[in-house]
Amino acid sequence: MAVSALLPGTENHLRTGYFKLNMDTTIVKMPVIGYVKITASDKGVKRISFLKKKVKPVTSSNPILTKTVKELELYEQGKLKTFSVPVDIRILTDFTKRVLNAVKKAGYGDLITYSQLASAIKNKNAVRAVGNALGKNPVPIIIPCHRVIRTDGSIGGYGPGGNIKKKLLRIEKRY
Repeated sequence: MAVSALLPGTENHLRTGYFKLNMDTTIVKMPVIGYVKITASDKGVKRISFLKKKVKPVTSSNPILTKTVKELELYEQGKLKTFSVPVDIRILTDFTKRVLNAVKKAGYGDLITYSQLASAIKNKNAVRAVGNALGKNPVPIIIPCHRVIRTDGSIGGYGPGGNIKKKLLRIEKRY
């Protein structure tokens, strides 16, 4: 659903600071992870949210959203290991972008600790900051922060919830 449908008179865009935003949203029910809301700008996927309750699906003809839904379906089936849809994370800080770019290097089915991730960005003392940056990941699954665990082997935190993190790790372990 286009933002303009929610805010009549916006002529299909909103002005916020220096950005001209044109965003669309879709809501889909995924067989394993449940209801997912995906928002995209004309530059890429801006947000993936896991919904806790049943909602009516919303479709969109936005090609980025269509491709994202298809890739999520393939991911759940174990047929997609790396996402190719563009993401739009322009609004994030440089540090958060560095952390998210580093976590993308954790391969499908692989696990990395918060400490290893801090070392990967050349700041081994930034373990807590790395965790905080992962918590700001607006596009979980596409940027696979669910692959990050604690040094003791426990799953650690996950913005959408530990149950979703466990489901994602099971998907990747199965295939």
